[in-house]
Formats: sequence, structure tokens, C-alpha cells
Amino acid sequence: MGLELYAKIEPLLGFEEQKHYLYDLFLQKLRFLNIQRCLDIGCGSGEFIYKAQQESIECIGIDLSQEMVQRAKSLGVKAYRKDLCEVEEKFEAAVAIFDVINYLHTDALKRFFECVKMVLEPGGYFICDMNTLYGFQEVAQGALIVEEGKKFIAIDAEFEDNILSTKIDYFYLVEKSCYKREQDTIIQYYHSLEELKGLGLELVDLDFISLYADEVDKVIMTWKRN
Repeated sequence: MGLELYAKIEPLLGFEEQKHYLYDLFLQKLRFLNIQRCLDIGCGSGEFIYKAQQESIECIGIDLSQEMVQRAKSLGVKAYRKDLCEVEEKFEAAVAIFDVINYLHTDALKRFFECVKMVLEPGGYFICDMNTLYGFQEVAQGALIVEEGKKFIAIDAEFEDNILSTKIDYFYLVEKSCYKREQDTIIQYYHSLEELKGLGLELVDLDFISLYADEVDKVIMTWKRN
């Protein structure tokens, strides 16, 4: 699914401001709910966990990318390469930040929500974000070229039939004038709120936000295990 390649290029894409703004919104929700301990699903580089710890919230991360897990551990946080459904501990809350839901095909959503429910204590909360249709059509779709030093990235994203296919070409210098090329494709899926309802958790709050544009391009959802 291109996870390892994306892990390599993420720091070069220039989304740091938006990413940390989203982190702050999630932290506000955890503070409001008086959460003391949470699981970060798809924790990436571990920056959210690090910020949560500064707020005295104990947070543990899991990710399927070994590259991301190693980067998270370098921050001194607890992170593991593990599938959500392998987690045996229980938490007051779980979070899935920055499009995690959109990486799941519709057929995988039911299992994912079942496993989220299993890691939550009774009355626990699951907070996640998801791209809106506008976010896919007008923001995510298109081409992007990034050049930094001896590294060059070309990204071409096409949205069709509710599927965003993002092709990544990554070139970097390995010795003298010799460059190495890595290629992969990341697939993301648009989901409506109706698809997520009835999957075992109660939707208790919605926040529509504009992360990259003036229009609403992302929605933050708070779910509760009864």
C-alpha cells in the first residue's frame, strides 16, 4: 500500500503546519473528555504521542510501517509495529489521525471498528478524522513536485469512483551522480458518515474543519463505546 515509501517522503511534503493543527484539535478533545490514557492507531512518526505526553496524557502508538515505528521510538515514545486487532490492552480512548479511516476499504471498516471497540473500555471514546468529498475532489487530487537538495518527489493523485489513487516517484542520490528511484501507489477511499454508523460505536460529536482550503475538507468524529 506504499506505507514504507510514504514514511520516507512524509517529512518533505510540507504538511507540518496542518498536521500539528489537527493534533491540537485532537488534544483539545482528549482534555475535554478528561482522558488519561489512549491508543494512537496509525501513529506515524509519533509526534502526536509526544505532544500528548506533554499534556500528561499517557499514549501508546501502533503502526504498520516499521519505518514510522522506528521514527516514533527515536522521540522516546512507546510505539509498536502491530495490527490493531492484535492489541490486547484496554484504553479510555483511541485516536486515528490524518486519514487513517480513508486508507480502509469499505469491506475492512466493519472489522476495524470491531477491533476499535475491543481496545476500548466500556464508555471509552474513539476519535478519528476523515476527508470529505470536497477534500478528495478539490484538495487531494492533482500533481505535486517537491525538490529538496539531492531528493526529488513527483506525486500524481487521481480521484475516480470514490477512490483516490496516488502514484509516488521518489528519486534520491546514492553516490556521486547516481540516483535511486522508488515507486509505489497509495490508495484511499471516500466514505460517507452513513457507512460508519451501525458499526458498533455511537457517534456523539462531529466537527467539520477546513484544513487546506476555505471549504470543509475534513470531518472529526467522536464515537463512544456503550
